[in-house]
Amino acid sequence: MKNLYRSLLVVTCSAVVGLLSSCGNAEKDASLEFFKGETYARFQDWDKAITSYKKAIERKSDMPEVYFYLGNAYAGKGDYEHLVEAYKKAIDLNPKYLDAYFNLGLAYCAKEDYDKGIETYKKAIEIKPDSALGHNNLGVALHAKGDYPKAIEAFNAAIKINPKFVEAYYNAGNSYSKMNNFDKAIESYSLATQNKGDYAAAYFEMGVCFNKKGNGIEAWNNFGLFYYFSNQYNQAIESFNNATKLNKDYAVAYNNLGVVYNKLGNQEKAIENFKVAAKLNYLPAQQLLTQSNVSWK
Repeated sequence: MKNLYRSLLVVTCSAVVGLLSSCGNAEKDASLEFFKGETYARFQDWDKAITSYKKAIERKSDMPEVYFYLGNAYAGKGDYEHLVEAYKKAIDLNPKYLDAYFNLGLAYCAKEDYDKGIETYKKAIEIKPDSALGHNNLGVALHAKGDYPKAIEAFNAAIKINPKFVEAYYNAGNSYSKMNNFDKAIESYSLATQNKGDYAAAYFEMGVCFNKKGNGIEAWNNFGLFYYFSNQYNQAIESFNNATKLNKDYAVAYNNLGVVYNKLGNQEKAIENFKVAAKLNYLPAQQLLTQSNVSWK
């Protein structure tokens, strides 16, 4: 549980400053304890952070932010029961506390209580219908539950709000893949990589889908891209070579080999492969060689 919640622990100094600046004398002790808790949380000293947040609550129990960050501290420890209690209290004090809904939903899903996670994300969307993150998170919970068609609907809603939401494209690809709709999965993964060219995981999943479709050439090429963007250059070279073995006229793989060798500083092998790609009429390779005053004819 501990590692699942690291991403929740976002320290926002503006929240602390806001509390301090708005406090009267009677509230300053609570705000200072909150500030201490944030300081301990920065160093992942969760026990001390929890102690400070609790002291803040003892002095002033109606600050939803304190309960929210108390929940984050419990998340750092992997204390599921207490973190749920803390997030719920934050929501009780501020029924429109979107981040608390998101973290509570994540907590439910992490414990595989997907129905509660789905319910929580739906409440978040009611508060902010144009939250792309809310729709995406709902999709993740629906996917985890195994309801892939509804998950895709949620991911598409997120994409409609934010057409650059690469994770939503990737997640939609995962749901299509689970439904064995490999063409739509590949389309979704491709859109993810179009918006984020180094999205290694999307290339890997595309490779899996192409392999299941029986297209080993594209499978190896995408595995090569996965390895390249994962900084595993020898495996990338092996994968691209496997693609060219299946199709000696596959210009894209030769060009990709050139890119890898260039990255490794092997200019001779890079130019050799760029030339093959150029001779196969691959325009990017031709343009690169022309700019370098290298003939491929």
